[in-house]
Amino acid sequence: MPPHEYAIAYPRRRIARGIARALGRLILPLAFRIQVNGRENFPAQGPLLVVGNHVAVMEAALMAVYTPWQVETLGAADVPHEKITDLSIRFFGFIPINRGHVDRPALAKALDVLRQDGVVGIFPEGGIWESGTRRAQTGVAWLSYRAKAPVLPIGYSGTVGALGAALRMKRPRLTMTVGQVIPPASPPKGTPRKAYLEDFAARIMDAVNDLLPVGDPALQAHVLDERFELRTTVHTPEGTPKSQPAELSIHHEQALAKLLHRPAVLKIFRKNLRLPVEALQSLDREHDAGKIVDAIQSILDYLKHENPYLLTYRFGPKEAEAMHDGLQELLALAQWTSASGLTLTVTPIRRYRVPDEEEEIVQARQGAFEDWM
Repeated sequence: MPPHEYAIAYPRRRIARGIARALGRLILPLAFRIQVNGRENFPAQGPLLVVGNHVAVMEAALMAVYTPWQVETLGAADVPHEKITDLSIRFFGFIPINRGHVDRPALAKALDVLRQDGVVGIFPEGGIWESGTRRAQTGVAWLSYRAKAPVLPIGYSGTVGALGAALRMKRPRLTMTVGQVIPPASPPKGTPRKAYLEDFAARIMDAVNDLLPVGDPALQAHVLDERFELRTTVHTPEGTPKSQPAELSIHHEQALAKLLHRPAVLKIFRKNLRLPVEALQSLDREHDAGKIVDAIQSILDYLKHENPYLLTYRFGPKEAEAMHDGLQELLALAQWTSASGLTLTVTPIRRYRVPDEEEEIVQARQGAFEDWM
C-alpha cells in the first residue's frame, strides 16, 4: 500500500523525535541512575509491538528514549492531560486512543504503522489509577493477530515516585529490562478468538511482570482485604440530628465509598477536567449539601454527555454502574437536605490491611493522589 494511503505514516516527526531522544539520553542520566538490561533482545526492525508495565509517568519516557527505533505510542486521549504531560505529547506526538470501548480509528492507525514494518508502543494495563498488577486490555493481542506482529515485553522497575524523587535531587535508580520476543498471536483452528486474545494479552503481561525483580512495587498490591462502607447524617444548622427519609436511602454505598476513596479518579474530575468537585474530595470538612449537589451533578453530566466510559474503563461495567447509581442516590439525598435547609455529613469509610501486617486500618479521611510522578 502506498504511504499516502495509510491512516498514519511511519516514521513521522523525525526531527522533533530525534531531538527529544538525543536530549533524553543526555538529561535523564543526570536525574536518574538508569540501567538497561537485555539490549541484545531488541529486534533489528519491525513490525513490532513493544509492551510494558505502567505504574508511573517514567515508563513512557524510557520506552521513547532507550529503544533503538522510533516508537509510535498508543496513549490515553479520553481525558485531558496534566500540563507537563500535554506539552511533552504535543512535541513528541502519539496515537490518541479513547479507552473503555473499541476505538477503531486509533487501532487502524496502529495497524497501519505495523503494516509499514513500524514499531508500536503500548501499555496493556491501560493506566496508573490502581496499585499492583491489573488485567491486560486485549487491544495488544488484536493488533498482534491482525498485523502478524511479534511482541517485545519490557519490564520497568523503580519508577514508582521516581520523577518526584528526581525533582528533589535524589537521583533514583530506574531499570529497564528487555525480554525475549513473543511470536505473533495466532489462534489455533477451532479456538474461540475472543478467549484466545484475552489469554494472549494476559500471557504478555505475565512475561512483562516476570522481568521485574521480586518485591518490586509495580507488582505489589499496596493494600489487602479492602472493604468499604458509607455513613450519612443530616443535622439542623444548630447541630440537631434529623432523620433521613427512607426513600432516600443509599443502596450502593460500598461502590460509592470506593469511588470516594479513589483520589486518582477524583483528581481526573478536578484537575484534568476542571469540574467543580472539591466538595467530594474533602467530605470530612464539607457539609454544605448545595456544594455536594453541584459536585455530583457535574460528574453525572460529564459521564452522560461526554465520556460514559470513564468509570467503566477503570472499574469494569458492573462496579461502574453501581458507582453511578450511588452518585445518583447521594445526589437525591443532598438535594433534599439542601432544600430543607439542613447540613449533610458524608463519611466514606475504607478498611484494609497492608502486606505483612495483621492489624486492620480504618480510613475515614480521603487521601490525595500524587503517585503519577
